[in-house]
Amino acid sequence: RDTIKKQVGNMYLWPKTLEVPIMDPSKASKRPVGILLVKVVRAQNLKKKDLLGKSDPYAKLKMTDDKLPSKKTSVKRSNLNPEWNEDFKFVVTDPENQSLEVDVFDWEQVGKHEKMGMNMVLLKELPPEETKVLTLNLLKTMDPNDIQNEKSRGQIILEATYKPFKEEDMEKESVDGVDEVQKAPDNTPAGGGLLFVVVHEAQDLEGKHHTNPYAKIIFKGEE
Repeated sequence: RDTIKKQVGNMYLWPKTLEVPIMDPSKASKRPVGILLVKVVRAQNLKKKDLLGKSDPYAKLKMTDDKLPSKKTSVKRSNLNPEWNEDFKFVVTDPENQSLEVDVFDWEQVGKHEKMGMNMVLLKELPPEETKVLTLNLLKTMDPNDIQNEKSRGQIILEATYKPFKEEDMEKESVDGVDEVQKAPDNTPAGGGLLFVVVHEAQDLEGKHHTNPYAKIIFKGEE
């Protein structure tokens, strides 16, 4: 009875208030301003994690403030000086504050993959339109005071190129709410530009048991 009285009383307690949390503007989705091209060339002098035999290293790359999954190189079996020469592309939204995080792991068929080392590349330190060869020492953590970082874990070599979009090539906003598929801007490189897709919602999904729907977008084999 007391619970009912309290709940009914709350319904008639005026004025009613509704608190609406406002998104932090710094966390709002930002417009892409460029592309970071990264080639993972090789790693050298890695320290083996397996007691028996050599390690099976692979690298993971991810942009900070990016909700997309990390990108991975192939696994190089029993190799402490692996060569990859694999290329990756990342969308850049905030070149002054974003970084590229690079982690090297030892692949395991069973159990957790053990981290062999990590480092980060600050985008603001990359000159635009210029390929920079980076030799990064692998660290335990990014804490400058971590004494474990004094231990040698090997190096990873990358080639990084930041390509900012030109102002005149930026996508124009649709007029009068009409979205048109336009041809690529003049002087677009043969490699193309950026296709930016926003998945808003789904409606009237078929079936009775769609409790956890998700969407896949596939472009030229990349999911």
